[in-house]
Amino acid sequence: MTFSAAEAKLVSIFVQSVLYGNYMTLFFTTTKALLWRRPSGNPLRRNMLFVSFLMFGIATTHVATNFSRIILAFINNADAPGGPAAFFDEMSNFTQMFGSTLYVAQTLLGDAMVLYRSYLVWGKKLWVIAFPFILLLGSTATGVGILYSFDKVDPEASIFVVQLGHWITAFFSMTFATNVICTALVAYRIWAINRTHLFFRYQDLRPVMVLIVESGALYSATLLALLILYNVGSWFQYVVLDAVSSIVGIVFSVIMLRIATGVSNAEGETALVEPTGVASGIQLSRVSSRSERKDTMASELA
Repeated sequence: MTFSAAEAKLVSIFVQSVLYGNYMTLFFTTTKALLWRRPSGNPLRRNMLFVSFLMFGIATTHVATNFSRIILAFINNADAPGGPAAFFDEMSNFTQMFGSTLYVAQTLLGDAMVLYRSYLVWGKKLWVIAFPFILLLGSTATGVGILYSFDKVDPEASIFVVQLGHWITAFFSMTFATNVICTALVAYRIWAINRTHLFFRYQDLRPVMVLIVESGALYSATLLALLILYNVGSWFQYVVLDAVSSIVGIVFSVIMLRIATGVSNAEGETALVEPTGVASGIQLSRVSSRSERKDTMASELA
């Protein structure tokens, strides 16, 4: 089935609304879990709460912007030359540029959090995340290039015009690579520690590893689909594109909720510590006794 721009936008607002509803539920549940569990004054926890609120704010504004575009296209411009399709093709329209800015911001924020998670997992070793960090800088540059080009392309041009195509393809490719690499780094780190027969003081981290890998795979698959759809010139790319802002928030919230509720210390209270080893709040520590020395991984998570 071939979608027009107008049809794709109608489908996209439905898909985005469903995902946003799920995200809203996860957001409030995650916020409650992060606020309820102590120590509430931990700097890392405060940072995660700030990022969570920021992501939710961007996703909410993005949904509202898309609703306004639907109204403008199908009501205000229904009888205009070219109809709704012409409205959606107008790259320099303020709502188009504003919605795209929100998309780029949410994507970069999600990539930054994936990168930060890898940084913590690997004991804050900068060399490990050097290449993904360069990719993040590249994504930022190409994201700015996309927004700048919107105002420079021919008003009659579509989203698939060559002037935009190179920027958009580069942006999708780099954010995809960033997520695949960082997810692999996290998975390998936890797998390698398990392989050395370390035992966990409180709770096995393999469920966390599986969750991170599955979440990363979901988001990476979304980005790959978006990259393919755009390069084959399918208007269905709008459906996937508009879903990304909510998917980024869902992936972040699911991981934070698992961390906040799934791993507790001996007193039944989850603590978020300054990590020196694995994941947001997962600490690598070494303990010794007279009879033996054992490496342990303590999961004290938000």
